[in-house]
Amino acid sequence: MERRDAIKNLLAFVPLGTAFAGITAMGITFITPKKRDLERRIFTLHLEELPINTTKKFRDLRGKDLVLVRTGEREVKAMSTVCTHLGCTVYWEKDRQEFYCPCHQGRFNKDGQVIAGPPPKPLETYKTEISGDNVFIYFQDKEA
Repeated sequence: MERRDAIKNLLAFVPLGTAFAGITAMGITFITPKKRDLERRIFTLHLEELPINTTKKFRDLRGKDLVLVRTGEREVKAMSTVCTHLGCTVYWEKDRQEFYCPCHQGRFNKDGQVIAGPPPKPLETYKTEISGDNVFIYFQDKEA
């Protein structure tokens, strides 16, 4: 008879244990939500403020230095001013129409591609959009 009682008790507690495990899993999921990418669209300037083949520096909302380059009538590119070699600041050379890193003579074209020097990869670029006469930049953020 003791064996039957043990089996009955076991069969009674299995559903309770399963329910407890499920509720615990749902609680953990609720407390720690999924991480996802967030895209921010930020207004930067009006198109007439940036003549063709010129640049304009500005700072992101988080203090990151960026530069806008107008490469055509309705084409604006945005990129980081941080050299991909050692993190120095790159500068626009208007007469040569390219970016120059004074630390180790790295050079980048208007698109941020490496032309010369030791930088291992192009400058970090950002998606841009021209809506009417307004220039917007899209930033990707990781949600915490």
